[in-house]
Amino acid sequence: MTYDGNWSQSERELWQRLEAHDFGTADCPLPFARRLAREHGWSQAHADGAVREYKRFCFLAVAAGHVVTPSDAVDEVWHQHLTYSRDYWQHFCPDVLGSALHHEPTRGGPAQSRLHYAQYAETLASYQRWFGPPPEAYWPDARTQTASPARWRRVDLGRGWLLPRPALPRPNGAQWLVAALLLGMAPLLQALPLNPLDYSGPAFLLLYFVLIAAGIGGVVLVRRQFRGGSDTVPHGTALDTWAVAYLAGGTVRVVDAGIASLLANEQARWDARKRRLEVTRPQDVRDYPLDEIARAAAADPALPRIVRRLRPRLQRLRDVLRARGLLLTESQRWRVGLASALPFALLTLLGLAKISIGIDRGRPVGFLLLLTVLVAITAVVLLVRRPERTRAGDSLLAELNRRHAHARRAPRDGDIGLAVALAGTTVLAGTAYASFHESRAASSNSSSGCSSGSNCSSSDSGSSCSSGCGGCGGGD
Repeated sequence: MTYDGNWSQSERELWQRLEAHDFGTADCPLPFARRLAREHGWSQAHADGAVREYKRFCFLAVAAGHVVTPSDAVDEVWHQHLTYSRDYWQHFCPDVLGSALHHEPTRGGPAQSRLHYAQYAETLASYQRWFGPPPEAYWPDARTQTASPARWRRVDLGRGWLLPRPALPRPNGAQWLVAALLLGMAPLLQALPLNPLDYSGPAFLLLYFVLIAAGIGGVVLVRRQFRGGSDTVPHGTALDTWAVAYLAGGTVRVVDAGIASLLANEQARWDARKRRLEVTRPQDVRDYPLDEIARAAAADPALPRIVRRLRPRLQRLRDVLRARGLLLTESQRWRVGLASALPFALLTLLGLAKISIGIDRGRPVGFLLLLTVLVAITAVVLLVRRPERTRAGDSLLAELNRRHAHARRAPRDGDIGLAVALAGTTVLAGTAYASFHESRAASSNSSSGCSSGSNCSSSDSGSSCSSGCGGCGGGD
């Protein structure tokens, strides 16, 4: 464990005790982590990781100074530890933690769900402070964490079969391209005319598919090469929330993050039925670009028109990002668009030429015509949908997502603007601002929810910690 320079001596000693603790099973035929793996169907590596995360959770229960809530995986480790009651109560709590850590069920209901969401968000933020980004395998986003407990079941394998969902292979784009080229080129090695326009219909279609696959690979290479030659983030690239929002998703993302911030600051209200933002006193909103969003909403509260009004008013953000090498200039974007669209434009011309010859010879050309139309549409899309970020911009965005992983998964009120800037309105599902996300996504599956799988908390109040399962937390 590498200690942060801000760790106190008592925190270092606490973590050393936690790391050394073996749950009293070190010399047992069935150690603690192995039992955990056996009873939950986990791999040994996953069980070992869950034990590590449980120890970190216990550290936060003592050191964070607020109620902390475990994830489902961590809570399962906690449940098992409680069954080792002698170790838990006679050694772990008094000697390792220095206080009792209680585990109690939730009272249930929407208010408890909101409370445990807030506790989980605080837990992830504190985790990031002490240990870095929370591993997503053990600390999922709040929406997953608060899923209905009805999906959890204890299964008697003597009476039924348990089949895991298949993990299908996910080859990358380069592997798909190589496979397509190999499959396509083999038949073409036969003796064929030099002029592809003289190929038979099936042979030409096979060639056309191979050329399309090659064109896709060419687009990937062109878009990488033309977006800057380095993935290195320039020094001095600290960005505010709105620059991050524009870097991640352009004007729409800035508007979404701004509205979320106005809602969190109680400076506006979202009318879910009319899908409109209502700002009661736009003149009181002073910070850029929130002031622009508030004025645009006052002029016309419909969201699409807010976006249209704001687009020309964000030039300041674009200039900052371009000056720092994070966004392409307009001329660079056009070069990327033209270079990307060129292979498919040439394929369109080739297809049209073969269609003309086929019509002259009385051959069926319907399938080739459809394919050529799709290729032409692809060329237009590539020309119109030009990339805006440089490779350095991609790298910075990836670093920001890593650095603020806790906010993406369960934002606190103070994190709302940045969380939406990085991840969009999806992060609002389960929060008090879920109706805005539902309006934006027009999705029925994003609800604030009033049930939770394992929301447990621990609290450190001098000599003891208390927790509720269904919302377990630690607090004063």
